[in-house]
Amino acid sequence: MKSSWFFVLSSWFAAVPAVAATHSVKVNADGTFTPAVVTIADGDTVEWTLGSAADSIVGASAPSCSAVRAYLPSDPNELTGPMPQAASGIFALSPLEAGFVAKASGTPCTTPPAAASAAGQVLCRGEGAYEATMDATWQDPSVAGVFIRLLWKDVQPSPSTYDFTVLDREVTKAVKNGKLYSLGVKAGDDGTPSWLFTNGVTPLALQDKGSDDENGCGFKMTLGSPTETAYQDRYFDLLRAIAAHLRSRADWYRALAYIKVSGANLISHENRLPKRCSPGCTCNTQIFAQHGYRPSKLYAFYQAQTNLLAAEFPGKTMNYALIQAGFPLINEAGDYETSTGASSGGKLPAGTEQTETILDNGQASHHVLFSVAHNGLGPKHADNCFSNPNGLGCPNKWVLTEGSEGQVTGFQSQNANGVANPSEVDSTLQNELTNSQGIYLELYEERIWEANRQPNGVVDPLGSGRTMAQWAEQLHSRRRALFANLGDPYPTTHRHTFHSSVNQTFYYVNGSNCTAAGTIVISATGTAPPPRRRAAKH
Repeated sequence: MKSSWFFVLSSWFAAVPAVAATHSVKVNADGTFTPAVVTIADGDTVEWTLGSAADSIVGASAPSCSAVRAYLPSDPNELTGPMPQAASGIFALSPLEAGFVAKASGTPCTTPPAAASAAGQVLCRGEGAYEATMDATWQDPSVAGVFIRLLWKDVQPSPSTYDFTVLDREVTKAVKNGKLYSLGVKAGDDGTPSWLFTNGVTPLALQDKGSDDENGCGFKMTLGSPTETAYQDRYFDLLRAIAAHLRSRADWYRALAYIKVSGANLISHENRLPKRCSPGCTCNTQIFAQHGYRPSKLYAFYQAQTNLLAAEFPGKTMNYALIQAGFPLINEAGDYETSTGASSGGKLPAGTEQTETILDNGQASHHVLFSVAHNGLGPKHADNCFSNPNGLGCPNKWVLTEGSEGQVTGFQSQNANGVANPSEVDSTLQNELTNSQGIYLELYEERIWEANRQPNGVVDPLGSGRTMAQWAEQLHSRRRALFANLGDPYPTTHRHTFHSSVNQTFYYVNGSNCTAAGTIVISATGTAPPPRRRAAKH
């Protein structure tokens, strides 16, 4: 009888499915893990406790810091993380030319004047490496990351070659310092590669932006139209190549915060095109209209681009920097705006109509992964911008609208002359916190350097009295409150559930502080169960 009951109980225990377990691993300050090796079963979860926001878990192909593997989004055991979405905080802008160098006060800059001066130092412009962000910026604890701004002609010097020298240098610094980065590649007046025009793209001789050059007509430039199929194909090839390159290293891909929507540019990474048609000047709208520009084709360009970014940069937040009236006023019939009205009397799109349609399409297609920004936030002049968005100094009202509709929003400050000193940096941050739902601010590198070197780190004692780190925390707090459903971009833990029906071993490292690899062993037979107590004999 005893043996029969023992057989029944044994059969019952064998039939009960194993309960999935959670295994805890601590990321140590020296870059090691405790425990270093974890044996788990199919369906178990590993939870890493991170020491700081700089820590990350990065998949490796071997137990070595030099063996970081490619990011494989379709692999159910892709353990790399945490993957930030809608990252908050203060981001620096990378230079578009040679970078900055800090020198002791009294040491003249090679090309004066100094860009900034603080704490017994001056910041000299153009004396560093090409497009190099300062190490001091990458190491700044108040900075969440850097917006790496690249030019198409530099990244793709010929149709079949790519030069990732600057990208690799900057992204490597992001990873090693435990920072994030955003990325945009500009065409426009100084970014468009000349080889486009011998490879199927129509050269358009345009002239726009500025009143103090070329007889007041603006800068001369040769651009392609983003509504032309050949242009789209080339720009999208560029995006695919960059995505594949970043995915080739899991640590590089993990650190990407925002991928910028771009390619239709004038003089910046913002989304806009030449559109002026002034008397005696090049009529940009006429040139675009005669070469096939139509609003529907512009919408198709952006829809195709955002769909491509969603596929090539899975899980990453796209970021669209708007100029509200940034596109040529041309209708579907090819009528265009001239200096005296529509060319043929047809109704033209309203000034902001094309931008608004692009924003609506992005939101409808990609929801919160489509974020919206404006690159022109300045010091605060009012406290009532939600009720009076057209008030002096108020944040861009189209960004405010997107924020009120639940989209992720952020800002870039006015240029370094518009936000020219620490007190204006402090006021600009106050403007964002008071008058918008923005969760990040991109600042020029010299302003961050200067603000962090004020006495006791207080940016403006007569303003908020906050340090840059305290301002960053204000933005992080807002982000956690507004987008809790997206998860904290800077969590204290990272979790992954593993699945395998065979024995497998996985390795990982800490991206910013790697001294040894951790190991996950999946045992197909399961982890050893705890010993069962024998029933007492009676």
